[in-house]
Amino acid sequence: MQNDKKLKQFSSEFFGKSMEFLSIEYIELTDDEFIFSCCFKEECSNPMGFVQGGMITAALDDATSAAMISGYDEKKAPMTTDLHVLFHRPLPLGSAKIRVKIIKLGRSSATSEGRIYNLEDKLVATLLHTAQPVDRP
Repeated sequence: MQNDKKLKQFSSEFFGKSMEFLSIEYIELTDDEFIFSCCFKEECSNPMGFVQGGMITAALDDATSAAMISGYDEKKAPMTTDLHVLFHRPLPLGSAKIRVKIIKLGRSSATSEGRIYNLEDKLVATLLHTAQPVDRP
C-alpha cells in the first residue's frame, strides 16, 4: 500500500478516542516499521512529573493495534490477549515517537512489538502485544 493510503487509515474516525487524547498520528511506513508520533499532555503525568506508565502502555497498545488492523486490511481487529511492557527510562511530558513492527499476523493469533522513544531518540519502553484477530464490527 502507498503511504498516503495508510495515512488516511489512521484518521481519528478509524480509531477510538484514546488515540485522539494521546494525539497519536501516523507518520510513515518503512520497509518493516510503522512510525507514529504522540504527545502526552499534563493529564498524563505521574506524581514525579513524568508520563505515567499506563499512559505509555496505552499509546503503545493503540499504535500496535493500528498496525495490526492495517495488516489485516481493516477486516480484522486485535482482541488483546497479552500486553507485556518493559520500561527502560522515564518519559518527559510532550512529544514522543513510536515504532511498530509486525511479528505475526495469523488466523488465530497476531503479535506486534512497539517501542516508544523520547525526543533524544532514546528507548523509553518496549511493548509486546499479542492478540486474537476478530472480525471488525
